[in-house]
Amino acid sequence: MQTLPLIVLTFIMGMIMSIYLPMNSSISKYLGSSITATVTFFAVALITSIVVFILLGDYGSIVKLPNVPVYLYLAGFMSAFIIIATTFLIPQIGARKFFILLVSGQILMAIIVSHFGILDSPNDPITLKKLLGATLVILGAALSTS
Repeated sequence: MQTLPLIVLTFIMGMIMSIYLPMNSSISKYLGSSITATVTFFAVALITSIVVFILLGDYGSIVKLPNVPVYLYLAGFMSAFIIIATTFLIPQIGARKFFILLVSGQILMAIIVSHFGILDSPNDPITLKKLLGATLVILGAALSTS
């Protein structure tokens, strides 16, 4: 796949995130519970994932599950935490502040992950230019959320 389609797809994913996370917060308002909204979210996500797996999945990959290092399954815990926190935080601070801070945190951690090649990420050393860019993003987040 060429670079431009990957960039466009990633941009679209960012747009979708800006909609689906507040949608889950709205569900919590109807239900009166962030936890119940999150359970509902993951139930629908599980059903969707199973359907996609049935249609497109590599059935042979299931036997490789024991080969995955146990700590990597913490991604499921992290995902649940992110959705629960999102469902709680958006009604408290608003979608604009939430996403500004979320993206700022993602950029900072992405720089660290890429610099050290953590979790099989390609090494992308920190440079002064990248550090300046990240600093500007974080300063912008501080200015626009204060």
